[in-house]
Amino acid sequence: MTKGEILEFLELSEAASEHDIKVRLEEKLAYFQLLSENAPNDFLRKLHVTNTEKIKQIQAQMLQANTASRPLAGSKPPQPAPVPSAPVYRSTGAAVTPQPSATYPHSGQFGQEAAAWLVRHTENQSAKTFPLYRGKNLIGRTPHASLPTVILSDDPYVSRSHAVLEVTSVAPLQIIVSDDGTATGGNPSKNGTYINGDDRRLTRKMLMEENDTIQVGMTKFMIRSNNTNIQNIVKEVEESDYMKTVVIDIF
Repeated sequence: MTKGEILEFLELSEAASEHDIKVRLEEKLAYFQLLSENAPNDFLRKLHVTNTEKIKQIQAQMLQANTASRPLAGSKPPQPAPVPSAPVYRSTGAAVTPQPSATYPHSGQFGQEAAAWLVRHTENQSAKTFPLYRGKNLIGRTPHASLPTVILSDDPYVSRSHAVLEVTSVAPLQIIVSDDGTATGGNPSKNGTYINGDDRRLTRKMLMEENDTIQVGMTKFMIRSNNTNIQNIVKEVEESDYMKTVVIDIF
């Protein structure tokens, strides 16, 4: 693997030192070993074992490079060019013009009420609710400095900054989902975002509505309006059928 590929896999910036890489490798190795030991099924166990072996291969490559007193192969990847504003599409493929989004305080500041909910609806996991606020919201493994964040620290296939959900309207509910990195100044997520069980990863802005399903990593959410008691919303989601899980390609 080149240095660029290693940094992408470890989700580190180009400025990361060799020490930073070694520390992250140790953290990832322990993490994936723990996941493989406690995986709920054989499919997930194999995924975690594959990542464990990949970490060991990188460690061996670094050791060999250090012994030979030469840097890791590969130069820094080129910076992505600015991406112009893209059209928005429905899951059917039709282009739409969503209602413009106003500027709102984030993260529930100033008493802002949740405009919608993401309800986790994944096999072998309990339902869990995450609020979405008017404007932009982030899904990722770590909190964003300025955007309200749906934190999925227990899903190793979710990137630190994975996807952006922008609530542009609540009546009717309209949410624009993107996974291109432009909203966070980064790159698209490593393992992709999937809409309503479609095997094709999201490559353009998509308009989501009530009861649509979004999958990031191995986690699936149903989108629901904040128009009734949250207990009722959770009950309705739990009683609904699961959307097909997209098997992500991590190899």
